[in-house]
Formats: sequence, structure tokens, C-alpha cells
Amino acid sequence: MEMISVLNLILGNNVSGNNSLSTAQMELLLCLSRQRVDIPMEQTWAPIAGPLEQNIAKFVSDGLLEDISVEGKIDAKYKVQEIRQMLESRGIKAKGKKQEMISVLLGSMPAEQAEALVSDIRMFGLTEAGIQKLEAYRAAKEKAWNAAESEAIALLVRGDARKAWARMARHFEGQLTNDPKWTKPVPDMLACEASYLVRMPYDDLPLTEYQRREFGAQLALSVLLGETFEDAGNRIGKFAGSGFEWGQVLLFSRPSPCGSAAGTTEATSLAELYATTRIHEALQKCGLNSLKSSKLGKGIKVLPVNGSECQVCHSGKYHYSWSELEQLPKLPRQMGCYCTYAAWL
Repeated sequence: MEMISVLNLILGNNVSGNNSLSTAQMELLLCLSRQRVDIPMEQTWAPIAGPLEQNIAKFVSDGLLEDISVEGKIDAKYKVQEIRQMLESRGIKAKGKKQEMISVLLGSMPAEQAEALVSDIRMFGLTEAGIQKLEAYRAAKEKAWNAAESEAIALLVRGDARKAWARMARHFEGQLTNDPKWTKPVPDMLACEASYLVRMPYDDLPLTEYQRREFGAQLALSVLLGETFEDAGNRIGKFAGSGFEWGQVLLFSRPSPCGSAAGTTEATSLAELYATTRIHEALQKCGLNSLKSSKLGKGIKVLPVNGSECQVCHSGKYHYSWSELEQLPKLPRQMGCYCTYAAWL
């Protein structure tokens, strides 16, 4: 599929062909293949994709969607216990898996009676053509996402967080799940965090200089996208590869200062902790710059995470006047330390 076709599909524009569908219609088709048709569905989708019944008629006419069987509707409507009760009320011993019990139930009654059990249920399933169309749609979405992500990473490696944000904003334009934040310029604090993450030396990682820069760009993109710390950990874990020794990188033989899970050896957990700490470091650096610029109160203090004492950060002095900022410790002091800077008022 050519790039222009991919962009048209992702932006919700109709492409050439009699059976072309917008992004909204493709997402509705996916929804219809999984859920019952009811009033809440109509209220949700009508403003997005147009009249629900009109779309259903088009999908069926195009051979993408078909009414599911009575057996499928019973499976969707009734729980296992309800199926068991219906069998026992007919003097039939209920045994086996749900699908097996449904088959026995259907065999115990006339077709009209079975249909009456689900007369209030409207459900559809994908035809083979519908499955193929959705697979092509998912492939196009993935291709467009990979292109946007790769270009954003390249921009971040070059140190341009604002252009990276703009590239991702273009990707999200017109999508059903578009966050309003992408219609605005990147917030200064977020741009600061992303830039700092790219510039970090990462000299504790067994990577080449360029790989470390790209590693930082992965973390920076995670911050711009608003991903969770778990997502950030998965992102850098995937980038580093399965053979990456996170335990050696993090040196977990030393005690954790702030009550984090220092004893874990699972690679995904260690990658998440590394990502969390580095992102926290970028946040504190940018926050410290902001505090210095505003210069409110007596100076700057170090606050413990979750209100508990940190044996590293709070083993001694933690209030610093404006004339003592050279003594201010760099946060985080150690992996797992999530203490923060705050104004000393």
C-alpha cells in the first residue's frame, strides 16, 4: 500500500474504490464484530460515523458483516450458571464446557423456541471479507504509527523535541482517540524533560554513543506520549534487547534508599525501575531550573517520596538557602530514589 493510501486511511478520508470506508467506519465495524447492537452503541457512534443502521446496512451489503448464529447470541447473553439452570429445568444433566452445554440446550428445543431466547439480541460477526479488510486496516495503522514513531525518534536524536511533538501531533490528527493536547504546542516542561533525557550520558549502559542517544530518545518519546512508567520500561527493554543485563546495570547489591523493590530480578521490572528513575531525574532537573528562575522563598528543599524519610537524601542537611545551592544534592541520588525538589518557603 502506497504512503498516500495509508495517510488517507488513517486520517479517515475515503480512498478510491466503491467499498472504501473512513477510519470511523472501520472502527465501528470492529466494534460491531464484538458487541451487541443497542441504544448506547447508537448514541456513541452516530455522531462519529453517522447513522448506525445505515452503516450496518452498508457493511452487510458490502459482505463485511453478517448476523451471528443463535448459538453465538446465547453465548453472549447468558452466563454459564444460567445455561446450566436451563438444562436442569429440562431434566438434562449439565456438564462440559459452556459451548458444549449450549449445543445440548439447542438440541433439546425447537428452533423457534431457541430463537425466542435471544429475540432481544442483535449481534453481528465479520465475514471472511470483513476479517481481511480489518486486517488490512490494522496493518495500515501499524505502518503509519511506525513511520511517525521512527521520524519522531530521529528528530529527538537530533535534539529537536518540539518538532518530534509536532510529528506525533500530525499522526494523531483526525483519529477517533485523538487527545486534545496534540492540538497545542508542546508544554515547556515536557520539552525540557524530553531534551534532558536525550542529552543524558547513559554511561552506565553497555551501548555505543549513538545507541545511548537513541536510547534517550526512546525515553523522551515515552514522556511526550504520556506513557506509563511500565510502558517506558517495556519500550527501553525492547530497544535494548533480551540479552541486556539490567541487574548488572542497576547494581542491585546496594540497598534501595526509598523503599523501592530493590530485590527484584525480573528484567521487565528492572527496566521499568531504570526508566522511572531516569525520567524522574529529567523531571527534577527541569523542575530545579524552574525553581531557580522563580526564586521564591528562602531557597530549595529536598522532599522525601510519599512523605517517608529517605536514608540517602535525608541523612543530613536538606534545606538549602539561595546562597547554598552549590551544595544541593543532585536528584535522584541513587536508583530507586524518588525524592523531589520544592521551594523552601
